[in-house]
Amino acid sequence: MFEMSVKDDRKIVENRMTSDSFTVSGRNPKEGFTEALEAAVRLTMEDLSILMMNKEGEFYLAASASLFPTGWTVNQRIGWTISQLHGPVPLWHQQVGNSVSKFLARLTPESPMERSNYFVEVKGPNENLTETLYRPGSLCEKELSSPLPSDILIRRERQTFRRLPRTGAIVFGVKTYLTPLDELPMAELDNLAKEMKSWPDYVGEYKGRDVWGAKVLEYYRKQVGQEKKSTEKDGSNEG
Repeated sequence: MFEMSVKDDRKIVENRMTSDSFTVSGRNPKEGFTEALEAAVRLTMEDLSILMMNKEGEFYLAASASLFPTGWTVNQRIGWTISQLHGPVPLWHQQVGNSVSKFLARLTPESPMERSNYFVEVKGPNENLTETLYRPGSLCEKELSSPLPSDILIRRERQTFRRLPRTGAIVFGVKTYLTPLDELPMAELDNLAKEMKSWPDYVGEYKGRDVWGAKVLEYYRKQVGQEKKSTEKDGSNEG
């Protein structure tokens, strides 16, 4: 899909499916090179960030090309450490932070890792896709406390981590997927209902459960009832 070539001392990377190409290096900087991070994010269709280690031994956000951030902006948080970036996350400093540090320390150039994460987002009225994806503020506005199932979105993130061999920096990638609640498979809906019921109040508050929780459970109970009726009907037909 991607091809790297050298032409007249210029290094060019091309997406062979779209024919997009970017000159990323060469002897003459006046020829208009594309910054490597910009070229990468335009080729992969992911948000990409560079994490580097500071003098204190903690990774920080050194650079980012993020079109679809969740609850933050690049200008606001560039230079922040991992601990600062995750300050609002419940139990980060007590439990989660050390595990993340160990996870990042295990990364090698030969063994990239990935994980998944999700949020529940409430779409506003007449909101377009760009507005839905670009959420530098809250995912759940208080005034949207009675949303329709089609306006409640499961926002999944496929997160990847790759260590660069020469600098030791980490490339952090995020691929975002959106699924409306009313398109969620029953098994996933069941898991969501169970998980949100298990959250302590402080976790529920952080995730915006007060805004969308009641509607999710209402929709879930309705779907369970319909599934039960369908099962009973199929059983009676077989009899």
